[in-house]
Formats: sequence, structure tokens, C-alpha cells
Amino acid sequence: MRILCIGDSNTWGYTPETGIRMEKRWTKLLEEYRPDDKIIEEAMNGRTVTAKDTIVPVRCGIDTLPILMLSHVPVDLVIIMLGTNDLKKQFNPSAKHLALGIEQFIKYIRNPHLAENYKIPKILIVSPVPLRDEIVERQSLFGEFDENSLKQSKFLAQTYKDISDKYEVDFLNAGRVAEASLIDCLHLDEKNHEKLAKYIASKISEILDYEEAR
Repeated sequence: MRILCIGDSNTWGYTPETGIRMEKRWTKLLEEYRPDDKIIEEAMNGRTVTAKDTIVPVRCGIDTLPILMLSHVPVDLVIIMLGTNDLKKQFNPSAKHLALGIEQFIKYIRNPHLAENYKIPKILIVSPVPLRDEIVERQSLFGEFDENSLKQSKFLAQTYKDISDKYEVDFLNAGRVAEASLIDCLHLDEKNHEKLAKYIASKISEILDYEEAR
């Protein structure tokens, strides 16, 4: 099975202490847990769902989604874990608005004309881990995240689940098994990448078991 993983720095493997790319990030661990599958990483630091980064425009996920999808045809499963960067205060974030952005991802991926000779991919939406409460104090006046960012981050799991249920796509809440590092209150450390990888691997097995039973 070909699995496309679309994400931001928590898929890229940004190490909280150094900013260096982590070797044992969840996508690489997924390769170990599922050796018969092809895990395709499409991760970018700063990537958003729909928010427009005027400094680095290619970070807008919905704008680059067509390129990602067409580059990797055929794809059997698309895993999407985005939303943390949309929470930056410059974007005036709303969890409901972010879920509407995820809805646009689902609609595009399900377009039957995207890959006419292949099946429409299955979709797994993963809500990112919430920001840690300490982030507001740590970042102070000039930080990228504020109290509203923190508040909205805690609503993402429910709004993403609602959209996933609406379109009958699979959903996971990363915050059930993992949490952001105390170092920057934002990124996963190695231990939490491992927890997330096991969680996602288990869900993939569940998806496959369901498909085979149909």
C-alpha cells in the first residue's frame, strides 16, 4: 500500500532542542512497523491548512495539495496532520475555520478525476497535538502564539472529528497518545513520535482489516 503523509514540522521531524531533523520521526517509524507499505513523506516546516504565509507562500497546504497528489499517483491512503501553524495569532485562528479547510482537502482528494485509472484514496485525518499551556507565558508579547491560539488548539480534535464524521473518513486525535515537548510547547520529542507512530500504525491496520472484510 502507498501511504502519503502530508504534514508540517511535526511530520518533518523538527527536534525541539535543536531544530535539526529527527531520524526517528513518526513517518520513519511507520516504515519499520509496516515494511510492506511505501511511506511517502510530504512534510514542510510551517505548512498550514489554508492560512496564507506571505513570507513563504508555498507553505499553504490547500494551494500545494494538487501538486502533492498528482506527483505521487497512485496513492492508497492519505494521512493529513495539519493545523498547528494556522493557530499563529497573525492568522486570527478559529478551530471551526480550520476544520472547513480540512474539508477542502477531503473534497479535493475524493475528486474522481484526480487519478482516473486508480481508486480514490482512503483518508485519515489526524488532529495535531494541542499547544502546551506554557506556550503563552514562554512566548510573551512578541511570540507567534497567544491565548486564543492555545484555546483553539484544544478545540481542533472535536472540529476535525466532526468534519471526518460528515464525510465518513477515518480520524485520530494525536493528543490522545502524544503531547508537545516542554522545551518549546509545540513540537513532538522522540518519545512522542514513537507513541504517535504506533497509534497511526494500529489505525492503518484497522482500516485495512475493514476494507478486506467488505
